[in-house]
This record gives sequence, structure tokens and C-alpha cells, in this order.
Amino acid sequence: MVNGFARFGVVAVCALAVGAAGQDSGIPKPRNVEISTPSERPPVPSAAVRYGWGKPVVADEFRGKKLDRRGWKVYDGRGHAGKGRRSPKAVTVRNGVLTITGTANGTTGGIAWRRGAQKYGRWEARVRSSRGCACYHPVLLLWPVGGGGGVAPKGGGGEVDYMEILDDGRRRSTGFYLHYGPEKKSRKLSGRVRADLTRWHTFAVEWTPRSMSAFIDGRRWFTTTNRKALPPGPMGQTIQLDWFPQDSRRTARGIDRRSRATLQVDWIRMYRVP
Repeated sequence: MVNGFARFGVVAVCALAVGAAGQDSGIPKPRNVEISTPSERPPVPSAAVRYGWGKPVVADEFRGKKLDRRGWKVYDGRGHAGKGRRSPKAVTVRNGVLTITGTANGTTGGIAWRRGAQKYGRWEARVRSSRGCACYHPVLLLWPVGGGGGVAPKGGGGEVDYMEILDDGRRRSTGFYLHYGPEKKSRKLSGRVRADLTRWHTFAVEWTPRSMSAFIDGRRWFTTTNRKALPPGPMGQTIQLDWFPQDSRRTARGIDRRSRATLQVDWIRMYRVP
């Protein structure tokens, strides 16, 4: 993914199924994991609650009538890979929910959390996505501080996509992608998990000096202890709905390719690692 923010791993699993594996690590690829859909609103399954992460150091519940521009940088310029446009008008807050909307012509949005950066930590967000053109990829990701316009710091800074939906537009599965190494020769570890993503789910990532793990609804489903794959410096949180026009042809039958797509966020929180 591209944003505007100023592998041999050991694989662990939750009680559900296998979590993840690196494409370059020699570890078998993960099986898909079926997750039952929780109720729409509370109780809210949460990794922070289940594992006792304590009080968040930064949080946004999106309770105002508009986005807090002091806390968030709103993208305004060309879209992913220079295609389409990221417009501030695509980002709205209403009734306690942040919404990023993408239209048929590639106009969409993205934001970077000015206060959501640190080296090591935990991030968690409650999100859902509408069905729509497969050309739209909803993403929660960590991006290296000091990068900008999709360019990582010299030597590479990594990228952690802890929820990136690349599918046929039905929103039935999402991936975790841990990119590492120099930008032009980057490698990655990845895995996929299945769920009805048109309903509310809680996604989280935990980054320690020894490991990286991903969670859905409080359940750990991916983990790696490959230290070479871990980011070398501080990372910042971004929220994006990215446009990949070449993926439009993958849209499932019955879904209008020209329909709008949305990514909604109920809340987002950041925690320290002790």
C-alpha cells in the first residue's frame, strides 16, 4: 500500500486454526480460518480486553461531527500508484463513525494518525466494509515514520498491513501482510482469515522486539518470530481505502463495479508494550 505518513518466522496459532507463513520462509502456506460473525455492537470482542493490554495511550472514538485534524493528517493528492485521487471530501465523521468513501472514478481517501506512532506497540480498531468493486482495498496499516508519499526511509522501513481486503468485492476474507527489507527487494510474510467483513469486526496487531502478531475479534490468528522481518524503526497508523482499477474485472457477479465502496471505523486505539 502507499500512504502519506510525514521472513523464517515461527508460526503460532490460536485455538481456531493455522495463522500465517512467509512466502520466502519455506513454511507451508496457512489454511483459511473461519471466524463466526459477532453481534453488531456490544459486547465487542477485543484483543486488548482478552490479553489485558491496559489503558490505551491514544484513542479516537470519532464522537465529534468532523474528523480531528489536529490528530489526523488527511490525504489530498494522487491515489495509490498515482492513479485516482485521495480527497479530503471522501473522509467524513457522523454518529460516532469514521467513513471513507470510494467512487467509480477512483476518488477515495486516507488518513494518517499524527499521534499514533511508536516503535513496538499494539493497535486495535473496530471496522467494517461495504460490498463493492474489487478495485477498492480497505486497509489498516502501519507505515514507517519518516516515509512519505509511499516512499520508505533509505534502506527500507517495512510495512504492516494488519487488515487489507483483496477480494472479489463480497468482503469475505482479509489478509495480513508484513513487508520487510529494502523497498526495491522487499519480501513479505502473509496469511488470510475468513469472516463476513460487511459486519463489525475488531482487528489488532501486536509488535514486540521479538514478534509480530495479528488478531481478529480478540483471537490471535497470525504470529511470527522472524526478527529480520520486524520493522527497524517507529511506525505510524494509517487508515486507507485504496483504488486498484486493474482489479475491477475481479468483481463478483451481482456486484455493480461502479457502485461506491466504504470503509467504516467505529474506534481505534494504541497501546504500549511493557
